[in-house]
Amino acid sequence: MAEEYVSKSEFIALKEEVNEIKKEMTENNKLLSAIDKKIDIIDAKIVTADKIDDLKLTPLEKRVDVLEENQKWLRRTIIGAVMAIIGEVVLFVIKTM
Repeated sequence: MAEEYVSKSEFIALKEEVNEIKKEMTENNKLLSAIDKKIDIIDAKIVTADKIDDLKLTPLEKRVDVLEENQKWLRRTIIGAVMAIIGEVVLFVIKTM
């Protein structure tokens, strides 16, 4: 079997290509690091926005609960008043007979 050797010009070309690949890998690593940092910042902003929404919604939910509770008492009062009026009308009709 004959041994094959790489010429000096082929070796230099290969060496340059490896150096270019190393440079590209370094640039890709920098880009990925920058993307990772931006993703972390976006994630932090999303979490903060969720907390702000919770802080805004909690007092509103409490106010809605109070209003709903007040509406229950209002309905009960109206129903009671209507029943009392009907009772009075029935008693008046019975007395007049």
